[in-house]
Amino acid sequence: MATPAQLMETISGVTGTPLATVIDIDRKLTKAGLRTKGGRGFSAAKMTPKDAAHLLTAILAAPQSNEAAPAVQRYAHTRVDNERSSERIFEAAKLDDLAELGARHDFVTGLTAVIASATAGELFKLKAGSEGGYTPNIEIFAFTRETHGRIRIAGLTNRTTASVEYIPVRAAMMSATSNSGDLEQSRRITERTIFSIAELLSQEGAHERK
Repeated sequence: MATPAQLMETISGVTGTPLATVIDIDRKLTKAGLRTKGGRGFSAAKMTPKDAAHLLTAILAAPQSNEAAPAVQRYAHTRVDNERSSERIFEAAKLDDLAELGARHDFVTGLTAVIASATAGELFKLKAGSEGGYTPNIEIFAFTRETHGRIRIAGLTNRTTASVEYIPVRAAMMSATSNSGDLEQSRRITERTIFSIAELLSQEGAHERK
């Protein structure tokens, strides 16, 4: 698996977020227990899809670095909005590993699963088995001030689109009410970010298996 430095450099490069900012966010997440820890050299922490999902969630949802950990925690306390999400979520798209998430998961868990699928699962197989450089279209949104996320996968071989909306559970929604306002902003990443991270994780995993 990749080291923290490799993951931060990859995410900085593909998202355009300054490396210093990514490093600062990583420090905040590590301090909050939201990033795998390790030593130096050969004992350095090995990054997982969950670590990548935490870092991406913070970049998407935290206006400032010192809000990184609270942002991840907020989005980890969301649930699927069944009224606005695709029926059977990922089943119709024939993404079996993502379909295993079911209808009772949160945004961070969903993003973790998408990264894992692109690394060595169904999304990886779709991309690897295609001709002409085909890549599924992936969009990951985080909306603020309200805690609202979206994972959308389109351009699949069977012409289906899977779209999942995430909203806060009741307790999180009540606590966010005081910060709500008429101004809503969103940040988005696409398949370019997801597959760049997946390539890093899969390369490091292949090295370990040799």
